[in-house]
Amino acid sequence: MRSIPVRAMNPCSLLRTLRAAGLLLAIQTIAGGRAYGQAGQAVPVAPHQVVVDSMAHSLRLKMLDREVDAAGARSAQAGAQGLPLVTANAQAMHYTGLDDSSLSPFLIIPFIEDRYSAGVTLMQPLYTGGRITSQKQSADYHEGAARHERRSAEADLILQALTAYWNWSKAFYSVESLKAAVGRMEAHARDMRNLQQAGLATDNDALATEVMLDQTRLRLEEAMRRVEVAAARITFLTGMTLGADRLPQKAVSQLSTEVPSEAALLEVAQNNRAERSARVMEAKAAASQVRAVRADYSPQVSLIARYEQARPNLLDIPPRDTWQDDAFIGISLSWSLFDWGLRRAKVAEASARRAQARLQVEQAEEQISLEVREARINLEDACERITVADRVEQIARKNLTAATDLWQNGLARHSDVLDAHQQLTAAQYEVIAAGADAELARAALDHAVGLLKISPPYADKN
Repeated sequence: MRSIPVRAMNPCSLLRTLRAAGLLLAIQTIAGGRAYGQAGQAVPVAPHQVVVDSMAHSLRLKMLDREVDAAGARSAQAGAQGLPLVTANAQAMHYTGLDDSSLSPFLIIPFIEDRYSAGVTLMQPLYTGGRITSQKQSADYHEGAARHERRSAEADLILQALTAYWNWSKAFYSVESLKAAVGRMEAHARDMRNLQQAGLATDNDALATEVMLDQTRLRLEEAMRRVEVAAARITFLTGMTLGADRLPQKAVSQLSTEVPSEAALLEVAQNNRAERSARVMEAKAAASQVRAVRADYSPQVSLIARYEQARPNLLDIPPRDTWQDDAFIGISLSWSLFDWGLRRAKVAEASARRAQARLQVEQAEEQISLEVREARINLEDACERITVADRVEQIARKNLTAATDLWQNGLARHSDVLDAHQQLTAAQYEVIAAGADAELARAALDHAVGLLKISPPYADKN
């Protein structure tokens, strides 16, 4: 399958956006304590800082690193089975209660109380029916699957970190927007109180203004709580306290709505998603395990060699109480002829595991296709929202100005002014939300196609 260049993913594509927003991530060490910046300073926090610190803190990635180490050790164990096995043994024994034995008047076997022996044995498998080779292949595939699982978890963590960051950015800048809205409503409320005292406004209009002011203040309080929730999430991911004076980046609006085709994205995803690669490796490991189990139907042939020193050496007749050596070399053959269906059951189990692993590959491919389609639709929607939100905000500003002028000239109701205030507040929030959601959608699509990862070339620069 052909992989499309990343540059083909146009202005709303992930790579260009990631470059523009500083999201191409570099492996680096964040100096300092367990907090971002120093207290009292307005310190900007970039997305890659949160991502890198999340990866450094992640217990899941550390556990998966240990799993990769364990898989590598199992692979080494499987490979060692095909190498010569050398063992040494020694023993010393003291016997009592025995007498000399006589086989004939001319052959007497003396009783020797103290007996010693030491030797070295070498065993080399010569033929195992492919069992050792298949077990080594299976272990290697499992190690590869563990590495891909680690990559998958890394991509998931990057997406979680970016999601937390842009939710923080959305909440942070929505607070600024709502503070401005509260300021507008407070100024309008003062004007209404002055008009009411002068008898130029009704109590109903004044009360409606106060209600709108309190509702806007409540929305501001809710937005401030969302900032705290987002900061708590970042603290959970990074293990670092996010101070109140830390500033997130504001999402950069991208007006283009062009998104790569679904077919191109699916092709990239099937080639790059670590989850699919892990399932493929597991399926290959299961197939190798079937071959390893079937090898039990074959004879097992080994080369055996041994050298020994003994006092007395019982291979000498009659034995003498002196050190004597012996050595031998030979071939060992074993073949299980009947085991009450044990091998057949093992092969059936391994075959079922192989079929299960193949189904898991298909399931992963279907899940990846679904995620790509959903992420692509969400990105298209997010890009369109940016365009509409910017236009709506401009219209809402003009509408508020026009409604205020008409009301002051007695050509509109006061409720029209309040509606205009509410529409402008909602439009300003939507501009902020649309930008942040677009960044989230881009990150989600990058994750769906398997491109959300730290780039080693950029890491080398730091």
